[in-house]
Amino acid sequence: MSGFNWNKFYTVLQVKLKKRTGCKVGRYTTPKPSDFPYVDVSLSDNSGGHYDLEGAEGSQNPLIVLTVYCNGASGDSKCYTISEKAKELMLSYGFRCRGGPMKVDNVDPSVARWIGRYQRVIGNGDDLTPIN
Repeated sequence: MSGFNWNKFYTVLQVKLKKRTGCKVGRYTTPKPSDFPYVDVSLSDNSGGHYDLEGAEGSQNPLIVLTVYCNGASGDSKCYTISEKAKELMLSYGFRCRGGPMKVDNVDPSVARWIGRYQRVIGNGDDLTPIN
């Protein structure tokens, strides 16, 4: 089995995002307005790769989706600022930005929602530490 531990990564990301942005950070949650600004962290995909002849997985390729929610007159501006700080953090761990961060339509137009998608290959034995 390859070296990506979702729970460990989420815990580190949650603490660092909260410290950088001052936001509430959670996972797989649809936030209530009282939680805003809010960053939702989800593991969208975690495909394997680099299999050996016995079928042992040599790497994983997690796709992390960060969704930022803000409300108020400056909701988009807040979402942009938080999204950029989150992107900077993800890039520091070697993730590549696969999409966004960008504004997406929300069911409630009074709530701004921005999404960024980040992905990287993590090989068996890799330690997830900041690279810059």
